[in-house]
Amino acid sequence: MTYEIPLNFDRSQTVDPCNGMTRHQFLILLEQNNITLDESRMAEVNYYFNLWGDTLRQDNKMNKAHDFDAFIAWMKKA
Repeated sequence: MTYEIPLNFDRSQTVDPCNGMTRHQFLILLEQNNITLDESRMAEVNYYFNLWGDTLRQDNKMNKAHDFDAFIAWMKKA
């Protein structure tokens, strides 16, 4: 699944979290899903960003599909 991130001047960027994204793109996707982690709390941002990366690696080892929406739902519960 891909997501659109709005940019300046009526442009947008397509991000596929299952194929890699930057920490900044990760923060924007969280904000679009009503999860607020600002960059002043970088330890927490790094934790969840790295956890998503670990989830991708584990999914690959187990031959399972990646599910960013389920990850977001889990974050909202945590």
